[in-house]
Amino acid sequence: MLPSFENSSDLLDNALKVDLYTQLIKQLNKDFSLANLSLNISEQITPFTLKKELQEAIENIILNDANSFSSLLYIIDVSEKDLINSDIEKVTFLILKRTWKKVWFRNNYSS
Repeated sequence: MLPSFENSSDLLDNALKVDLYTQLIKQLNKDFSLANLSLNISEQITPFTLKKELQEAIENIILNDANSFSSLLYIIDVSEKDLINSDIEKVTFLILKRTWKKVWFRNNYSS
């Protein structure tokens, strides 16, 4: 059963615990690349630093390129209506949560 999380830290800790952290990073890099955004997160990055760098990247995109941010949300499959009244931390969590679902489902249901 797909686990649920309260925040980004819980999600990233679980990804490490179940050995899907590297796949999560690869998926984030892929999704950002598909949106023509550069995000080259190292697979050796700590969860704390990943969260911090992701928040900074998202904030930068929101402030400087709203169209690319919309494209990123579409590629990752995060509804813009879920972002209403959300701060950067919540936006980061929603992006991580949806990316986690992709990775988790692929790991648990691919043959």
